[in-house]
Amino acid sequence: MRARWYTAVVLLGAVGGGCIDTSDPGDSEEQVLYRWETDGEPTTGERGNMVVNEIGWAGSISDEGVYDPDDVFIELLNKNPRPVNVSRWNVEIGGDYEFSFRIPEMAEPLQPNDYLVIAAKADGAFGEHADLIVENLRLGKRSVYVGIRDADRRLMDSGGSHDEHSFAGSYDLVTTRSMERTQVLFGNRGNQDRAWTANIDDVMGTDADHEIAEGWRQFTMASPGAANSADYTGSTTSGGFE
Repeated sequence: MRARWYTAVVLLGAVGGGCIDTSDPGDSEEQVLYRWETDGEPTTGERGNMVVNEIGWAGSISDEGVYDPDDVFIELLNKNPRPVNVSRWNVEIGGDYEFSFRIPEMAEPLQPNDYLVIAAKADGAFGEHADLIVENLRLGKRSVYVGIRDADRRLMDSGGSHDEHSFAGSYDLVTTRSMERTQVLFGNRGNQDRAWTANIDDVMGTDADHEIAEGWRQFTMASPGAANSADYTGSTTSGGFE
């Protein structure tokens, strides 16, 4: 079982006027400086190295067929070659719901190629492997957006859209599937639908259900805290490098 740093975090509240700008500012005109961790202070990041890697917006389905639309999660991935302290970073939720919360003080920085899983429920399909449990976390079913800003409130990455329908993932009355980031080599921006695909573990027989709690593994298709399912979109510029 992955070490859980925190088990209960309360969502801080809805985004209000003048609080946090959740709009995507587009491409940065200058390189974001990287501040090495000093005396436990949070680091800034280099844009694109910390990414929104998976959005489990569709909920979960128990092995008995009970659908829970509120059992959701977000997965962040450190693609930086160095550890990153994400303490006090901001996570912004948009789309059907508009929320913002701050990641609390973490016990240790996020290591390269490691995941940070934020789940809504400790007793759901994803809580067993979550690093943070954020009470009252909600993700839209029509449109969903997740943005992450570093300690200096600079946008590091975003996934999904405030207005467009969800790019990938689904609930088809039988299974739920998370929305996973693809490995497109060029133009892999999280606010474009080409950068996302639905989890297909059961379709391709790669079953990563060890990352989902027992009792939800038959109909809940996701990979929180593990590599995304293989990308079979047919793109010649896709694929992993592990």
